[in-house]
Amino acid sequence: MTKQVEAPISPEPVLLGFMMLKPRHPYNLYQEINRELGKVWHIGQSHLYAHMKQLTRKELLVVQTETQSNRPARNVYAITAAGQTIFLDWLHQPTQHGRHFRLEFPARLYLFRRLQLPGLDHLIAAQTALFSERVLSLKQARQETQDSYYKLVLEFRQCEMSAIIDWLDHIKSGSMI
Repeated sequence: MTKQVEAPISPEPVLLGFMMLKPRHPYNLYQEINRELGKVWHIGQSHLYAHMKQLTRKELLVVQTETQSNRPARNVYAITAAGQTIFLDWLHQPTQHGRHFRLEFPARLYLFRRLQLPGLDHLIAAQTALFSERVLSLKQARQETQDSYYKLVLEFRQCEMSAIIDWLDHIKSGSMI
């Protein structure tokens, strides 16, 4: 079994997904993310502002300054066509690492439903196929190792992946999509 290199989880695709709904000020975005995904996904307000600036530098968002009567001007961000493409590519990709599944997949599920986008059934099928391959790979690695501790670790990971597959089957068969 080859070791997979895990990229860190970035909130940027989730931010782009929320920006698909409408242009907004980062504080409004912060409040909405906390209200809608706060039980699954957390981002600090200062981190959100930093990511918004970074997405603007990458030209995935554009910013306009809005004047307000009796208040300081504020920045309102909107997603660009490039930002939409990046987001949609991310949205349709299965989560690669079981460790990231708990955060990424519920966010994908939420955004598919919130944006009323087609393709969630294809994502679930791709996620199931990916993790089914991993279960077989973990099973093979368990059979090949002589290290009893490593066998336990591999068995845990195999059970974890199998539980995720069962949950995916549950949401698919329960018409949750």
